[in-house]
Amino acid sequence: MTWVTWRQHRLEALWALVLAALLGGSVGYVALQLSIAVGQCGENAGLGYCLSGDPFGRIAQALLQFHLAQYGLVVLPALAGAFIGAPLVAREIENGTQHLAWTQGVTRMRWLLVKLVLVIIPLIAAAALVGCLEILFLNLQGPHVNRWDVFDQQAPVVPAATLFALALGVAFGAVIGRSVPAMAATLVAFVIVRVGIAELARSHYIAPVIQTTRDLSALGKQADPTAWWLGFPNYYDSTGQLLGNLLGPNTGPPSYVIQYFQPGDRFWAFETIEASILTGLALLILAFAVYWVTRRAS
Repeated sequence: MTWVTWRQHRLEALWALVLAALLGGSVGYVALQLSIAVGQCGENAGLGYCLSGDPFGRIAQALLQFHLAQYGLVVLPALAGAFIGAPLVAREIENGTQHLAWTQGVTRMRWLLVKLVLVIIPLIAAAALVGCLEILFLNLQGPHVNRWDVFDQQAPVVPAATLFALALGVAFGAVIGRSVPAMAATLVAFVIVRVGIAELARSHYIAPVIQTTRDLSALGKQADPTAWWLGFPNYYDSTGQLLGNLLGPNTGPPSYVIQYFQPGDRFWAFETIEASILTGLALLILAFAVYWVTRRAS
């Protein structure tokens, strides 16, 4: 069963390995060049402005400009779910080849679990490695880097999102039974859930901190570059009347400002919470897929 699974999915494994190697290699290479720049240029090197002028430094600068790793880490989970997770079961049902295994003494449960273990575990490991390399890359940029700007591109969220996408793909593949519709459904569902969590739920994991200040020059990232500033500041006059969050030409001078934010020291708590949510959803979806394959699929 293990050999058959490898023969069936070796092409997907190769593409996944190549993609993970490109992403991990690019992140690791830039991190290496930044670490060299730190020794040569001091504290300003971590910002990426002091990379060496040799060919190696110019390659690193090009990778930074194209944001290859950052975009790749956002797209990687969705691609894994659509192009690896969805066909994992759908292709077998579509071609009817699952009946051969089920009539050769291989139970449905074993048939599915072997596929899940041999495919999902290496992909999760690769995603975790690339996510950890991104953390190393950000660490080299200094203590004032804003990690909230690249929340979805670091471990543990990257492997958790990958597991969630793969679970969606397996479940849609089992229910729909056709590869292309299952791939499309996986992509749409993944985008809806990830955007929904980011826009509607993430900022509420922990109650935000309220900043009240009379210093209009100390707002947003000027006050704390490592914090996640939520929305626009609210301006009030001396009587406590709200002037708005964007001052217009006919608005009087504000007396004080109120703004909500999440401090930088909460970042890893938020990462852990979101990774737990995605992992929990993935396990529930995988449990449904196991039920469907063992009880309902024909």
